[in-house]
Amino acid sequence: MKYKSRAITLTYIKYGESSIISKIFTEKYGLQTFIIKGARSKKAKKKLGIFQPLELVDINATLSPKKGFQYLAEITIIEAISSDKINMNKKFLAIFIAEISSKVLQENEQNSELFKFIWEIKQKLYNANTVDENFALLFMLNLSKYLGFSPSIENINAPFFNLETGEFSEKGFNLNIYLNEEKTKILKYILVGKKINIPQKLKSDLLKDIMTYFRLHHYNLSNITSHSIIESLRK
Repeated sequence: MKYKSRAITLTYIKYGESSIISKIFTEKYGLQTFIIKGARSKKAKKKLGIFQPLELVDINATLSPKKGFQYLAEITIIEAISSDKINMNKKFLAIFIAEISSKVLQENEQNSELFKFIWEIKQKLYNANTVDENFALLFMLNLSKYLGFSPSIENINAPFFNLETGEFSEKGFNLNIYLNEEKTKILKYILVGKKINIPQKLKSDLLKDIMTYFRLHHYNLSNITSHSIIESLRK
């Protein structure tokens, strides 16, 4: 079945001598995996740059549910961002967002609200004059809302946060599962939308804790390779 859709490029890997396999989040049919023949050749009609993480595109494609790889007829960038608004920090964050998204999305599962969230976060990221220092943490926590396990603020005055239940607790029995009081306090500020300056080492550790939070809610992020985003937080 042929279709047209807005889409967001996520990740790709090399395939054969000149081709790639690309994961693309489509508005109509959710996450799809495409094989693009010859994309790495000099004469490629579909240039490799268009498949870099988090490009906002229009695609013409064919949906074949019984096939693992889908066929991509056309792909064009919808919104080109001025180069003077792009820096390495934004690129690292885009890679991070794309890689996390590729891990949590389900093949062939349409999710219009989640699509809109990721689409708009790319626009905000690349058009912003300055990027919130806690952008990665905010992204992860907002993403958890769309996946159905957003932290509960019902008992937000309690001093510990339970990563397994997603709730605040009066006691922290096991600090492998519970955030300590310092990290819990920071999490509270973020959840209620308060500005907070987080020491870089602590920010990096908290991001890893939130990844653990995802794992405990059945989203395994252990193979994430964009460690540069974590290191870039240590300025």
